[in-house]
Amino acid sequence: MFIPEGYPGRILSGSYSQALREHVQRSIERLENFERLALAPMVYVAAWREQEKVIWYEFVGQRFLRLLDCPGNQAASRFRSLVLDQRTYSSHVGDLDVHEVIIPSDHLREEEDNLRRHRLQAGRMEAIYKMNLAGTSWLKDSSILETWPADGICLSFGCLLDVSKEMEQKDQIHRENMVVQRDKSILVAVERTNALNNMATRLCHEIRNPIASLGGLVKRLHTMCELETKMARYLEVVEHEAVRLEKILAGFVAYTRSLELRRETVEPRTLLSSVLCLLKTDLERQGIEPFLHDQTDLPTLFIDRELMEEALLHVVKNGIEALPGGGTIECFLERTEGALRIRILDHGAGIQENIRARIFEPFFTTKLYGAGLGLSMADKIIQMHGGTLGLQAGQEQGTEAIILLPEQETTGRSTAL
Repeated sequence: MFIPEGYPGRILSGSYSQALREHVQRSIERLENFERLALAPMVYVAAWREQEKVIWYEFVGQRFLRLLDCPGNQAASRFRSLVLDQRTYSSHVGDLDVHEVIIPSDHLREEEDNLRRHRLQAGRMEAIYKMNLAGTSWLKDSSILETWPADGICLSFGCLLDVSKEMEQKDQIHRENMVVQRDKSILVAVERTNALNNMATRLCHEIRNPIASLGGLVKRLHTMCELETKMARYLEVVEHEAVRLEKILAGFVAYTRSLELRRETVEPRTLLSSVLCLLKTDLERQGIEPFLHDQTDLPTLFIDRELMEEALLHVVKNGIEALPGGGTIECFLERTEGALRIRILDHGAGIQENIRARIFEPFFTTKLYGAGLGLSMADKIIQMHGGTLGLQAGQEQGTEAIILLPEQETTGRSTAL
């Protein structure tokens, strides 16, 4: 039997039946003639033993070899090494959807037996391979499968087409659909949040009115009691708790309200100096001395000044509350790559490790008389500005709050949340 020059296979030179060898030889001759056509696809004949997992090529067309850039006897291993994933497509009668299954390269070996069994039962196979090749990323593989039970051989007569353009378009459409789905999810989440915010606001309004009435009545009763009586002391406690409830409700309404940024150009030093001035009474009452350290080349910010002041007030207040016995709070303004860094360092007891992960949760607090909304609100506002807020242990003691804010943008925009 004539064996072509450079023949990479095993059947023509092996101890297989005459019928199988002649069939393979005729198939190779036909494919060689077919390949002479100008627009012919890449063609091959693959084979494997039914009881083994190793595939080899009986024939590899010249176009396929040029793509793989290797001799024919290395084509099978070369092809496997270039596959990034395999995609198979299927549909069912009455089902208009085409189902895609993606098998990554590291799972292909595990799935090979199942895939081969399924293909042999079907008698044909169609798959698309994502390839690690420059210029050709996707190959569509269409093949007809045969079994020769007497020889224990399976044959696959296939052709490969470059479908890179089509698959790139498909993936682009998929990415666009994912963006649409994400936007829909965001819209649903925003609508749900707005509904909850409106309900929370109405609920707070309904609760606040009785509390305000209760506080007013307690004040009147307090004036009717003698100052040193036990009843007067009880009324003081009730009045104090009513005021605290009103503050918690006010904080809750502030946290759940919809915010819209009204940006303006702000100098960082002016912003932080204003915050420290607003807290001057609290600082003096607790015997705390603030220090402001800045650089000369600070970037200009384009922010909602009122909201950012509110955020910084919460952060600095957190530092003040960490120093009940007085001390110092240091504020640093620093330029970093594309952003302004604000560091606020107190020299208090620091944050316990077991609560660090929950520090920005709404209503989480370790204080006896706190609502647990200050740092949550600060984090929310800073994120709306495209920034970040983090807390870490100070180098010696205490806690350091680190805020990163992007530099001034060239165009203003309104952002709602």
